[in-house]
Parts: sequence; C-alpha cells; structure tokens
Amino acid sequence: MSGLHGQNRPNRFAMKHPAALACLCASLVAAAAPPPARGQSDEMGRCDSASSGPDEWIPACTAVIESHAVDGRTIATALAQRGYAYTLKRQMAEAERDLNQAVKVDPKFAGGFVNRANYWNVAGRPERALADSEQALKLDPKFPLAYYTHGGAALNLRQYDRAIADYSEALRLRPGSGADIYKVRGRAYYRKGDFQHALADYDEELKLDPNDVGTLLNRGDARRASGDIAGAGADYSAAIRLAPNDPGGWNGRGFIRLVSQDFKGAADDFDEAIHRGANEGAVYVNRGAALSALKENERALADFNKAIELEPGHPLAYVSRAQTLIDMGDKAGATASAKRALEVSPHFPPAVELLAKLEADKAPAAQQPEAPPADKTKVAKKEEPPAAATPAGNPADCIFPVSGVILDRKTIDRVIAACSAAVSNTSADDEDRAMAYLQRGSMYRRLGKFDLALTDFSEAIRYDPKSASAYTGRGNAYRGLRDFDRAIADHSEAIKLAPNNAEAYNNRGNVWRDKNEPGRALDDYDAAIKLDPHYAIAFYNRGNTRLDTGDTNGAKADYREALRINPNFKLAADALKQFGAR
Repeated sequence: MSGLHGQNRPNRFAMKHPAALACLCASLVAAAAPPPARGQSDEMGRCDSASSGPDEWIPACTAVIESHAVDGRTIATALAQRGYAYTLKRQMAEAERDLNQAVKVDPKFAGGFVNRANYWNVAGRPERALADSEQALKLDPKFPLAYYTHGGAALNLRQYDRAIADYSEALRLRPGSGADIYKVRGRAYYRKGDFQHALADYDEELKLDPNDVGTLLNRGDARRASGDIAGAGADYSAAIRLAPNDPGGWNGRGFIRLVSQDFKGAADDFDEAIHRGANEGAVYVNRGAALSALKENERALADFNKAIELEPGHPLAYVSRAQTLIDMGDKAGATASAKRALEVSPHFPPAVELLAKLEADKAPAAQQPEAPPADKTKVAKKEEPPAAATPAGNPADCIFPVSGVILDRKTIDRVIAACSAAVSNTSADDEDRAMAYLQRGSMYRRLGKFDLALTDFSEAIRYDPKSASAYTGRGNAYRGLRDFDRAIADHSEAIKLAPNNAEAYNNRGNVWRDKNEPGRALDDYDAAIKLDPHYAIAFYNRGNTRLDTGDTNGAKADYREALRINPNFKLAADALKQFGAR
C-alpha cells in the first residue's frame, strides 16, 4: 500500500495593489509623551500635532531637541516624532539617526521602539521591526501601536496568522482606530487566502471611509479572487471615479475586461493605466493580449517587446511575442522567441508546448500521411467550417480547492487552462504568480504528469522562495519521478519553513518508507500525529509502516484510529479486513 499525500493548499490567483504601512494616528508616540516643561508647550504641541504634518513637525521637534530645558523623556519623544516624520518623507538616513538616538536617550520609552519598528517595516527590514515591537510590548504590554507594528512585520514576513492576531489585539485595545486596522487585517486575510474574512474587513473599513481608493482596489482584488467578477469590476470603476489619475483602477478593470473577453474595453483601460504611469511588464503583456485578440498584431508585438525591455527575465512576454509572430507569419522569429523563453526559464511549459507545435508544423511533407485519391463518382461534400478553438481559460477560475477533493478529468483540465491563462495574462506580483504555478502544478501531479508538475512547482519557488506548499508539491513530484533524495530535501525545506505543518512530516515519512527506512518514516508520522491528532491519513500511513516492520497489533490500532476519525476511510477499512478485523 502506498503512502497518501497531504494535498497542497495554494491560494487563488489574484492581482494585488501593495499598500504602504498605514498609521493609526498622526503621531505614533504622542500618547506616550510626558507633559512638556514650562516654556516648551508651544514647540512640543507643534511637534506632535495631529492637525499638521511632517513639514510642521520637523522644525518644532528640532526646537525641542535643541532645548536644554526639558527632560530626557521629552527629548526622546521629540526625536522619535521627528524620526517618524522623516520616515513619512522617506528621508531614511535622517529617520534612522533620530530613532536610534531616541531609544538611546530613553531605553524605557516604548514609543521610541514603536516608531523605529515602523521605520524598519518601511525600510524592508521586518525582522528588526519584530524585535523592536517586542521590546515595546515588554515595556508596555497594552500598547496598541506596538501590536500594530508587530502585525506589519509579521505580514511582511508572510506570517499571516500572527499578523491577524496582532491586528485583532490592536483593534481590541483601541477600537476607535478601526479603519486602518480593518484595512491591514483585510490584507493579511487576503494574502492568507481567506477571501471572505478579507472582504468582511474591507467592507467594515469602507463603512468608516467610503472614499478610500486603496481599499476599493483591494476589495476588487478579493472579489475577483473569490469569483465575483462583476463586483470586482464595480470596485475598480468606483476607484476610477474617485481617483481617475491613479493607474490601479484602470489596470484592475482592464484585467476584468480582458478575462471577460471585452478586448476593446480592456485595451482602452490599459491605455489609460499606462498613460497615468503604469510601467511594469505585466500591463504591457495584458494590453498586448487584448490587442492580439483584436488582430492588432503590430501594436501587440510592440507591447510584448516593451514588456521584455522592462522584465527581460520573465518568460511570459517571450511566449506571448512568439504567438503573435506566428499570427504574423514569422515562424522563425516565433521559434527564436520561444527558445529565449526557455533560456530564462528552462522547461517553461507554455514555451515547451509552443516549440513542439512549431516543430510539428515544420515536418517535411513526405512525413505527412497522403490523402486517399478522390472518388469522383461521389458528390463533394460541402466543406465544414473549422471547429472552434477551445476557449482560453479564465484566470479568475484558477481557484479550485485541491485539498481532500476528488476531481474528474474535465475539471482538472478546466483548472489547468484557467491557471495557464492566469500565468500568461498576469497583472500580479510574484506571490500571485507563485500561486498560479502552484495550483497548476497540483493539477499536473494529479494527472501523473510529474515532469510538468516539477517545472510548475519550481517556478512557484522561484517567485516565492518561502512557500512551504511549493516545496511540498515539488517533493511530491520528485517522489513520483522516484528521485527520493531530492524529495526528502524538498520536504525537509517545507518543514523548515512551516515546522507546525503536519502534512509536511507525513509526506516526508512517505518518502522514507519508499527508501526502506521505516524508523525514519515512523518518526515523521509520529511528528505529524503529534501536531494533528485528527490526521487520519498519518495514522493510516503509520499503520502501513508498522505492518512493514511486523508490528501487526500497532498497525491494526492505527487503522482503527484512522477509521474512528474518518468512518468513510475505505483504504483503512480494507486494510483491517485483511486481518479479519473491524
């Protein structure tokens, strides 16, 4: 009996609009500051005034810092506030200088550590933001802003459950600051793949601030990811009405129109996005796809060339260009472009498929079967029109769950087509691309196409090197190809990235069993069961391994436990029958 895999659980493909770390108030540290000394009230009031901004804060805080008539806590507060102002202005060297000095002047001032944590989040150093937030919480365990910056760091580190817990605690401690927290907690839910909770938070935020364009864009993304194409289009249109010069709304609605096959509308929206500053490869690939569908091949070719100029390391633009060159009759150019796609991404499935088609078309006529001689005694049949091509998959349908669900071949093919469209028509960041490859790789693995699955999981890892699911998937693909050492390495990496994931231990246990190392297999199954005592598959697999070692009583106990957890587990029931047991 072979071991059962814990299935991969990829998110849905979705376009995102990255949001900067928001702030709960004008001054992160104002609430923690002491009353100013006599003669400094005006300067300190302007230093942390909620009614002004960084250009006003900086000179006022400077006046406080340069005064010798105030105590250390007040100077630390002014330094922290000025550092925060510099952070907002992205004057990062000045911000870091002030914030380091603030915590040096008063190492017991929680507000200084919170402001520096905010700085580290903005500077792309979330691990340092975590440390500073935790120090702030040691000093003040009920400081809501410390939970907020801690949640921002966790979100940047893709520790989504941790971020959600932090934001929830900040909201509990400071319910009046709900709009900002709903926004970022919704983002954490979205990245986790929990679109319903993300939508609920975005709805709450928009009740408090109906004109928040960023949240409208994020809700549009969440609606599209959950299959609500019309709702997503409505949100992008609302964002356009509120902020017509922001390319995000045009880009989002363009993508909706593209997948809805409104190619003229899509091209027009991408025109507007580009005119307003969108300058990433994806928007040109998408406009090129729309123009190609409209048979505007010269313009499409120019867009794919521009996408390559902007992102020379991404294979999609090369494949899209090759397809357009085929339409223009330039098969040699198409072949060169498809080969270039393979140079930047070896084994890239769309490029492999396109090259195979081009090679087949080049086969000499002598290799083609001859048509039988015409029978002139029969009336010629009216020529039938060519069959319609299979419709391209809709990227919004790259959403089928892959855990614990038995899929028929038609459904698998639909999901593969949808994910292929998602990969080829992306308006997404690296995380989204990783999810599309992860989903398609899962489908290929179900079909036993382990080589294609391996390629897709590798692409997922390229775009998201910290995806435990991608390493798990690739480990399963290597197992299918009987490359057990590489499978062990990938499952071990998955465990390193997600040490509390029972499936990762279960899957590595399967490979140890394949390698005839039952002791190691049992250790991994034990670890999986310890993490998830209701994991029926792990009990079943451990039962198989115990049976291999001659532990019949242990095997029967495990099969019975698997059936207790899941009374419909047929494999466990069949295993017990061989002993005449129930």
